[in-house]
Amino acid sequence: MPETPDDLDRLTAAQQALVPSFGLGFLKVTVPESVRHSVAEHFRRVLPHGRPEARNSYLLPSMPGATPSLLLEDPAFNQGILDALHPIHEEWAGMKLRGTSCYGIRVYLRGSYLYNHVDVMQTHVISSTMCVDHELSSPWPLYIEDLDGRPHEVVMSPGEMVFYESARLRHGRPYPLDGEFYAGMFVHYAPLDWPYAEQPLP
Repeated sequence: MPETPDDLDRLTAAQQALVPSFGLGFLKVTVPESVRHSVAEHFRRVLPHGRPEARNSYLLPSMPGATPSLLLEDPAFNQGILDALHPIHEEWAGMKLRGTSCYGIRVYLRGSYLYNHVDVMQTHVISSTMCVDHELSSPWPLYIEDLDGRPHEVVMSPGEMVFYESARLRHGRPYPLDGEFYAGMFVHYAPLDWPYAEQPLP
């Protein structure tokens, strides 16, 4: 795990030099209605049971000592979402994929920010980030660079998601959250016979 922003930038650049692009970039779409409804109901049900997420070097609070995020983890529910969203990720990617991870629901709290980074290249290759719900005073967009390294800010409403080449495109939310919370969920897939599945980290 990188210890500083400089470490993270160095590791990100090394991975981008290694991992090939599929020419897909990123795309904002609407979450399928059945999945959107299921996730929204689940969020309302489990929110009271959220626990502070373990600290890491990617996700930090603006104020020392503050809690940057809560984690609402339910492995069985998450597996169902990973399975349900599998076909549309294969359709977008134009290839067969294997599901590798569904993470969250993560509830970012006031003042938290997420350093720009790329995801785990062994498993998080074709991914999406889903907006579950939010209570914001101002937009908190997803920062993402396209295949040519140009920056974009993508504002997401509840029920929207962004497909992206997560092991390749630098992304994050590098500005403090202005509001009460932003709840997101993340699903990750890798191509079958992905040559970097066993590759050591840069």
